[in-house]
Amino acid sequence: MLALMAFGYLLLHDLLGGTLFSHSAWDSYTLQAMAWRRGSLSLGQNYPWLELAVYQGEYYVSFPPFPSVVLLPFTFLFGENTPNNLIIAIVTMATAALAYRCLRHAGMRETCAVLGALLLTWGSNLMWMSTNGGVWFMAQALNMLLLMWALHCAMCKRRVLAYALVAFAVGCRPFSALAFFPLFLFFYLQDHRPGEGFCKTALRQWKAFLIPLGVAAAYMWYNYARFGSVLEFGHNYLPEFTEAENGQFHLSYILANLKNIFLRPIAFGEGLSLEYPVFDGFLFYVANPFFLLLFGQIVSDVRHRQMDAMRYVLLAAMLLNLLLLCWHKTFGGWQFGARYTCDLLPLALAYFCLAKRQSLYRWERFAACFGILLNVYGALAMNFLYG
Repeated sequence: MLALMAFGYLLLHDLLGGTLFSHSAWDSYTLQAMAWRRGSLSLGQNYPWLELAVYQGEYYVSFPPFPSVVLLPFTFLFGENTPNNLIIAIVTMATAALAYRCLRHAGMRETCAVLGALLLTWGSNLMWMSTNGGVWFMAQALNMLLLMWALHCAMCKRRVLAYALVAFAVGCRPFSALAFFPLFLFFYLQDHRPGEGFCKTALRQWKAFLIPLGVAAAYMWYNYARFGSVLEFGHNYLPEFTEAENGQFHLSYILANLKNIFLRPIAFGEGLSLEYPVFDGFLFYVANPFFLLLFGQIVSDVRHRQMDAMRYVLLAAMLLNLLLLCWHKTFGGWQFGARYTCDLLPLALAYFCLAKRQSLYRWERFAACFGILLNVYGALAMNFLYG
């Protein structure tokens, strides 16, 4: 699987002009890492093609900082020209490998686990993101890798590392903090003894909380040092949101975004050309068909009365994450405008693994092949039709 993915990236980047080892200029994280090496929290100048926060006359990266930590070692070898296109491809391949391991651990046979892993990566919006090491895509790709790794660690009962990985994921996509709730419940159910109170059982995990608390303290210090607020990563200081009537987050955005991601379809134009949204939402379960498998599994669990606390908490975390994404003014651009929903895929896989299935149904295999074809097409379309 990994060899075929590597060959696929070689072919794709050849079509894009031989860019596999190139540096994407949409990389705020490398610039931030270089600023750290100079002893500065700000970038020192404006880069008009990037989304930068403007605060007290200085320019800052407006995203959480963990991807800069990952890219920092590469700056000592490559300076500002880090091979971020190659890095994000490797990150995606690692995500596929972890998804495969999770499915195998849950009892799925090898060929179906491979197809499921490819569906989660090349059959999702991550496919196009993984061809470009830009700031927006690196954050989501690393977030998926870290949450997928945390899921694998949880299944292997490595709770300290699982909690630490979720904490690092929050430094890529802040709403990933919701993954702490199902993770806590998973280990709580393992630790609980008959007749034991909630607090006593919960405190059995206290050692696993130490690293996330330390990581959270580091994030808060970094935010305060830059913007004077422990909760401000910088997005609120983007000109796009400082000039918006309702700011970055507002309840008035929710209904429009929900309508777009659930009901906004593809249309056919003249000569059967495809007309689909590029910004702010699209049928996310078509762009990312693993959600169709999730919906089918939920229906099966309800029918067979297999719903339990773990399933309910996973669904609640996904639903709340989706609502928080819809609370945002924009729902992301490019690749059908549904790429934000990739953030939910590791939780969706965690739910799917609870069924401990050995194979995929025929319709699920069809959905996987459809998703891979659609997203490989989307990766090419975003470059050749809209690039």
